[in-house]
Amino acid sequence: MLNFLLFSIVNAIDVSISNMDSAIIDIVWCGAHNQSNDNILVMSSKGTIYLSQNNGDDWQKLAEVFHRKGLLVLQDENEKVGVVNKIQKSPIDPQLIIFLGTEFVNWISPDCGQTINAIYTGRQMREFQFHPKRKDWILASSWSKCQMKQKDCFVTKDLMISQDMGLNWEVIAKYVNQYSWGFKSPNNDVIPEERIMITYEPNGKGHQQFSGWNMKTHLFYSDDFMKTKTMLVNQGNKFQLTPNHIFVAQVMNSSNQEVTLLVSESDQYEYNFRYVQMPDILKDHSYTIVDSQYGAFININHLKPSSIMGTTYISDSTASRYRISLNYTVRTEEGQCDFERVLGLEGIYIANVYASEQAELYQSEIDEDSPRIKESDLSKFKQTKITFDKGSRWQPLTPPVVDSEGKKLQCDSKTCSLHLHSVSTKMQFGPFYSTKNSIGLILGTGNIGKYLSYRPDQVNTYMSRDGGLTWFEIAKGSHIYEIGDHGGVIVLASDQQATKVLKYSWNEGLTWEVFQFSEQAIEITNIITEPSNIGTRFIIYGTSDVYINEENIEQGNIVKIDFSQIHGRECIGEDQPSSENSDYELWSPTGKMNQDCLMGMRVEYVRRKRDAKCFNGEDLQRQHSVQYCQCTEEDWECDLNFHRENSDINGKCIPYELYEQNFEAPENCEDYYEVTRGYRRVAGNKCQGGVEYNPVKLLCPGFKFWKFRNIWDFMLICIFAAIIYFIYKNKHHFSKKKDHTKEQQQSARAYGQKMVDRGLGYREFDEDLIEENQNV
Repeated sequence: MLNFLLFSIVNAIDVSISNMDSAIIDIVWCGAHNQSNDNILVMSSKGTIYLSQNNGDDWQKLAEVFHRKGLLVLQDENEKVGVVNKIQKSPIDPQLIIFLGTEFVNWISPDCGQTINAIYTGRQMREFQFHPKRKDWILASSWSKCQMKQKDCFVTKDLMISQDMGLNWEVIAKYVNQYSWGFKSPNNDVIPEERIMITYEPNGKGHQQFSGWNMKTHLFYSDDFMKTKTMLVNQGNKFQLTPNHIFVAQVMNSSNQEVTLLVSESDQYEYNFRYVQMPDILKDHSYTIVDSQYGAFININHLKPSSIMGTTYISDSTASRYRISLNYTVRTEEGQCDFERVLGLEGIYIANVYASEQAELYQSEIDEDSPRIKESDLSKFKQTKITFDKGSRWQPLTPPVVDSEGKKLQCDSKTCSLHLHSVSTKMQFGPFYSTKNSIGLILGTGNIGKYLSYRPDQVNTYMSRDGGLTWFEIAKGSHIYEIGDHGGVIVLASDQQATKVLKYSWNEGLTWEVFQFSEQAIEITNIITEPSNIGTRFIIYGTSDVYINEENIEQGNIVKIDFSQIHGRECIGEDQPSSENSDYELWSPTGKMNQDCLMGMRVEYVRRKRDAKCFNGEDLQRQHSVQYCQCTEEDWECDLNFHRENSDINGKCIPYELYEQNFEAPENCEDYYEVTRGYRRVAGNKCQGGVEYNPVKLLCPGFKFWKFRNIWDFMLICIFAAIIYFIYKNKHHFSKKKDHTKEQQQSARAYGQKMVDRGLGYREFDEDLIEENQNV
């Protein structure tokens, strides 16, 4: 249902329109979200900075301030001040802003642009990192500069440090590839604050080269700003630091551009790097850590140095043992992947893949001169998948039953599903989108059919309000979108042509209002709100054409729209959800297989009733309750070197064809060891009891019986030993082959597999030692 509103007669919606000197390329909120007036900074494509101190109603152009301050610090009359090309906000003080310049001058503001100070560095800064705890400490990189015909001068990427908020800088390393402070969390109390992680060439000579993987680049750390350093990974070229782990790409062969991956815990003083365990021995050319919550999802490019198709692997909670989660994942040549977590919910991810038939054909002929399917053709065969159990099973998106006009849609579930665009579209259409403060809401653009379409007349806008379980079409055509007020307001606008209107819904897509916000059509780039998505103020930015002196000039436009008055009241009854007088209800997310639980939990969230005409308000504290569920099949995934039988999402986990399971005890075996049954609990899953596939525990050779906790444990092992002896004495009954050595090995292997399949063996020896699953 659509209603049309003209902005001039709707006093409830506040609109302010401002023009800039060119297109807007960055917007930074640097005031607390609960302040009545947020400070907002904007950068245009010409490098001009604008400041608003009243939520976007008015804007102050700061170009003259930046230029004047820059002139004061120049040390050579031939040098230029330059303009800003990047804005960066401190992670511990949102008011502290660095403006990186195009020349040798940078600027810093301690109060979100109200005060500007220029800093002369004598070189152009390329990258920049605030310290996660120390406000005044900054790392930055820049390229050294050589004068024409200057001898013994080489161009290198240098690492610089400032300990006084950018006033003074010191070069601490050359031939740098990558760097970072040694930890992410401001709550760190284990790793020294001075720690720096760095990959560089310690023996670099000549001009620095940046062309692929380099055998001479290694990973180091230093706790004294590079006065001393310790090598962590030889030939470690790239790393990614997460709150729990650090991943490192180690070069194996620079000529073929092959790498391997190591991992270590990142929240410990000493590192313990180990090679990750993968099911296949394939060439790895690059890695993308697509998610690091409770273990990791890693997308690996196996095909060539730059590929648009990868394989996504999922780890256990240690982030060191991986199995294939999703084949033929869509990625860009730069390594970005069509793979997103649904924010605010556990275990739900959406990804795009290439159809298996075309992907396998492309993969098999990748080195041929005239392949039947070229890389450029693969984009015609994209499909969207969703998982509700963190990558254990992937399924198509359920298509809507009717379209946004109420017409029934024809879609055969065997060949037809919903497909959504993502980052590989390169902003041609809006990507699927969710926020942590609008639980269960997902927006996206795409189509129903066999494959994802790029035809604008076939792309529509879709929404889910139950975490991706069901979907409905909310508008014809492609739109850009944003969510505010904890999901209480959703705003859409066309992203395929200039427009004067937007659509908004206050009831999660049940009805839509069409609102004219401008007399002049604007080509909209994006719609955003403050970072936490809990307010009712939105910023629309884009471009429009103006004629000055008979010349057509593109100008930037910013439109602030405030919906805070359309209802006139805040919601009530948050503490009594689902009652008659409450504006709130209880909602629990579920998966497709288990209709009661998700990731081993039944979580009940308090959310506004869909038809309640009220605002949640910025101070809403969303309540939820947690009840742990019994384990079901959905809570388990296949272990390393196992896969679903017949590729059935409900199939039994069986070993890969060439994999022979090892039942022998490890070298340093103590008391007992574990043998997988082909399953492992999904990392982060909290289920209890029910279906159980925990590893079988087998005794180590030479185990001492007096170590048992009770007589029943001892009796169980005696029975186990008797079975082993019986099989050994009667082994001729179990084989028809003449080779008795081979016969015995096969019988032992078969017996071990039966033990695993049946869940027999010594169990619950020490419950404290059973691993609990937890959150390049």
